[in-house]
This record gives sequence, C-alpha cells and structure tokens, in this order.
Amino acid sequence: MQLQEAADALGVHYQTAYAWVREGRLPARKHGRGYEIGDDDVRALAAARNQGSEPRRELRVRDWPTQADGLYEAIVGGDETYVRRWFGRLADGVPVIDLCERVIAPALRRIGDDWATGQVSIAQEHRATAICERLIAAHAHQPTGRPRGTAIVTTPQGERHGLPALMAAACLREDRWIVHHLGADLPLAETLGLARRANANLVVFSCTTAPAEPAGVTADQNELAILVGRPGDSLTRLVEQARAI
Repeated sequence: MQLQEAADALGVHYQTAYAWVREGRLPARKHGRGYEIGDDDVRALAAARNQGSEPRRELRVRDWPTQADGLYEAIVGGDETYVRRWFGRLADGVPVIDLCERVIAPALRRIGDDWATGQVSIAQEHRATAICERLIAAHAHQPTGRPRGTAIVTTPQGERHGLPALMAAACLREDRWIVHHLGADLPLAETLGLARRANANLVVFSCTTAPAEPAGVTADQNELAILVGRPGDSLTRLVEQARAI
C-alpha cells in the first residue's frame, strides 16, 4: 500500500507515518517519488501501538561531528560510566545505524589516527574499542514485524578486527533481519556450514585488514548471497544491498 494508505490504516497524519519511515519504525520501499508499505508491516505496527508500544520519538541531531568528538574524548579517557549515561540518552532517539556511522565510527577512526602518530597507546585503543562494543550490544534491538530474512555476519579467517562486523550485525538486526553474529576470524567452511544449517539467505564478511576477498568465496555460493564489506564501505549501503537481495 502507499504511505497515505498506511497512515490512514494506522489512524495518523501522513507526516507522522513519514517520520516513522525515516526513523525505520515503519519499513518502506522507495518507489518513484513515494513509498510502498507492506500490509504485514502496517499490521505489526498497529498491533504494537495497541499494546502501548509507540514508535520512539526521533531525536534530531544537528551537529553529528560534535557528538563524535564527545564520544572520542570519553572513550580515549576510559570513562565508561559517563559514556554509558551520555550515549544512552542519545541512543533513546537515534537509530543504531546513525549511532554507528555518525558517532562511533568517526570517533574510532580518530583514535586509530592518533595511535598511528603515537598520541594514543595500543592499550587505549583496545579499551576504546571494547567500550564501543558494549555500547552497541546494549542498544541493538530486533523490531517487531516479519523478518526480511536470515543473515550470517562474521569476518574471514585472519581478520581479527571484529567491531565492523558487530556494527553490521546490529544494523541488519535493526532492519528486521534475523542475524547470527559469529565474531571474528572464522574459517570459511565453518561460516558456510552454519549458514546452511540456519537456512540463511545472506552471508556478510567484514574485511578490514584481511584480503579484499575471503579465500574461496564466490557470489551465490551454495545459493547464498554473499556481501563483502571493505574499508570505506558504509553501513547504509550494506543495508540497501541486503534489502535488494
């Protein structure tokens, strides 16, 4: 159905329904100059509202670099108690994909640059990464509604940087994928074997320092769609590619 029809079915103004689409609370597919909404998604949202579970309000952030700088200062100093309180307030009204792309990733890139120039120790860098992993785990969630499919997210063997894979898993889960996050440094045969047992539609490999293509991976191997994330790739693009499968 069209967005106006969805708004009518939900008993809200068109702009309210549009805001829910922008926030990711009402899944929609762009079609021409409008949006198409699935009947099941409208029914799921209506049921959630009837149970008193309203879509959370969108927090409009006007200065993302300032938020990223604030996170950088806190995690470089290791003040996790403060980080949890501050980040929790921000996370209440911001989608996980924005938290990852606009706040966490820029802060960690800055820490990586500082480590390369000797301004930050490897211990500080590891501590900052661990704090961010816990932040993402605390605020990742699985929305209601029919799942888009099942995804496996991991890194190929030899790739030990697991945080990008964790962010990918959290963003796909927020987009209503059932996600099996396997962590880092996994042999290809193990990944594909679990994907088959889980009846997965999609496998996502995060490659930061490993070769650009995990050894042995080919597109549509064993009828699995495979996406490989590389340095510079965006989480928004990952979600778009996953939806297109």
